[in-house]
Amino acid sequence: MPEISVQHQCASLTDLALTDSFGEPVGPLPTQTDKGFFKQDNMIAGTWECEPGTLQLDLDVTEFCHLLEGHWRFTSESGKVTEVRAGDSWVFPKGWKGSAEVVEKVRKVYMMLLPE
Repeated sequence: MPEISVQHQCASLTDLALTDSFGEPVGPLPTQTDKGFFKQDNMIAGTWECEPGTLQLDLDVTEFCHLLEGHWRFTSESGKVTEVRAGDSWVFPKGWKGSAEVVEKVRKVYMMLLPE
């Protein structure tokens, strides 16, 4: 029988590990860390953190995010600018393309639906 998966105190985790880049860097590669806590079929969840910098995204996943700290600015291919700050939630739809500028270090909790 499936059981509940919990990642306690995501905002204060200290054991996030270096991870591959979420997107292609524009300029210097910002440091990115992650700690997953759930994986089932094509779904994963965890906590991710990124230092200031800009990443170019071309997403083949759908991802729900909740920002625990920081400030992030997204600019879609069409030019629409979306800013998120600590306390905000959003969804990256599969197929979204654009730039993601980490203005202030961000930490988010996420759940991704990976390609099947």
